[in-house]
Amino acid sequence: MDAVVIDTNVLVVANGKAAAPQASKKCITLCRARLAEILRGTERVLLDDKKRIIREYRNNLNEKGRGFGDRFWLELKRRYYNPEDYPETVIAVQITPLEGNGTEFEEFPNNDAALSDFHKKDKKFVAVALAYQSVAEKQAPILKAEDSGWEEFRAALAAHGVQVDSICEDDI
Repeated sequence: MDAVVIDTNVLVVANGKAAAPQASKKCITLCRARLAEILRGTERVLLDDKKRIIREYRNNLNEKGRGFGDRFWLELKRRYYNPEDYPETVIAVQITPLEGNGTEFEEFPNNDAALSDFHKKDKKFVAVALAYQSVAEKQAPILKAEDSGWEEFRAALAAHGVQVDSICEDDI
């Protein structure tokens, strides 16, 4: 894979049992390993151009925390705000908000009835994946931990070219 979009739950689970008591030890280990692999430069991380994803990370993580997810987020921010030092490791993708509450995006397949109940806060991740696909002509999967909320929409998203990768298949 060239690039990935990372759902917030991956970073929260990587912080361990205190942050994600529902996650198994195996899931926590897998999330940490996947994030470490990304930091080694195996893939680029996609974020949105207006920092919606960065803000969601901030709201769910601790800037002073010592958890693995917290440290990943801080490193991601460092790379995002210092692109000259880390060229092409974090890419800000432009997504277009629709009028309303800021959770609807032009890039999201809004007319698909199968996605009408899709969680509003996760639409930005899908919009980023689709916008990147449109520009780069490459698929960027969305990584998730054990969040079962994505499961019922997996086939509908796949019909639009969005791949959802579960790091913790056993925990779903």
